Amino acid sequence: MNLMGKGPPGLKTDMFVSKVLRDFAQGRECQMRSEWCNGNSETVVLCHSRRRSTAGMSQKPHDFWGYHGCSGCHAQEHLLEDRELYDAIRRTQWAVFEHFGTLTP
Repeated sequence: MNLMGKGPPGLKTDMFVSKVLRDFAQGRECQMRSEWCNGNSETVVLCHSRRRSTAGMSQKPHDFWGYHGCSGCHAQEHLLEDRELYDAIRRTQWAVFEHFGTLTP
């Protein structure tokens, strides 16, 4: 254990789940902006991607590893390149930081 009460890297940690982040995503602009984007902010939610994250089978990744996505983009996420996914996550993190002053409200 280190001074923060955490074990060594690589060990399972509690999931970061934020109702604030999930609520903040609703009705926002879709940050994926893919060819499948439906442009309907009413369908935007905090989407989680398991790609290269710490989540295992039947698990969602931490909420800070999500993006604001519409139903069209979320449904076709598996067809996107890593770069497109990471760009959406980066744009979402920037919107969250601008609004809250932190990535983990």
